[in-house]
Amino acid sequence: MQPEIDQMQKAVSITDKAFRTVLDHIKPGLMEYEIEALISYEFTRHGANGFAYEPIVASGQDACVLHYTKNDKQCRDGDLVLMDFGAEYANYAADITRTIPVNGRYTKRQKEVYNAVLKVMKEAMQILTPGTVLSEYNQEVGKLVEKELVQLGILSQKDIDNQDPNNPLYRKYFMHGTSHFIGLDTHDIGNRYEPIQAGMAFTVEPGIYLRDEKIGVRIENDVIVTDNGVQDLAKDIPVEAEEIEELMNANN
Repeated sequence: MQPEIDQMQKAVSITDKAFRTVLDHIKPGLMEYEIEALISYEFTRHGANGFAYEPIVASGQDACVLHYTKNDKQCRDGDLVLMDFGAEYANYAADITRTIPVNGRYTKRQKEVYNAVLKVMKEAMQILTPGTVLSEYNQEVGKLVEKELVQLGILSQKDIDNQDPNNPLYRKYFMHGTSHFIGLDTHDIGNRYEPIQAGMAFTVEPGIYLRDEKIGVRIENDVIVTDNGVQDLAKDIPVEAEEIEELMNANN
């Protein structure tokens, strides 16, 4: 229903405001909980009920911990910080993830991984269509991640040819589902075994986690499935690596 979509859009728009504030303030030496505090302030200032769920602010190697919520480390020069957070507005949830460089510039390798994840997210949105079943969709997204891992030099085609099809190797580097229902709850109720219908709301959140390289990247938007492609509620939240760098360095 459109009124529900409007409330979700408001929650996402408030989350956008908070993210832009973080881009203005983050720098080496800042504590993860200071970033959480900035986000909380912006949520309250713009009329949200607060966080829709416990936020994740994970820098360095901790970005590879899926449900890291300590948020107690110092953000260090050269590291990435993965922020998974969303506002709750009128009981509707936003669920957004962005991964940004603490010092305002991605390294060459960080940008390679980041752009690989972003490419997968964009392609995943193309296949999140009415009639698709989530399990099949997740398998297709897994193949997209697998392809990117080959490009990144993490897996070889020989590795893939010899892998156990019931336990694909990409799961070591992408160990969670790509999409879940969202609405009145961050992980809203829905039947994941029935075909997707137009009007359903989902997250789209692929990731690649390279613990040995201290690189964990996840990018997440909230979308509404339609008969003509998804409606991306987070399309205005900065997501391209160059735009994020530009915004982070605008005052330098």
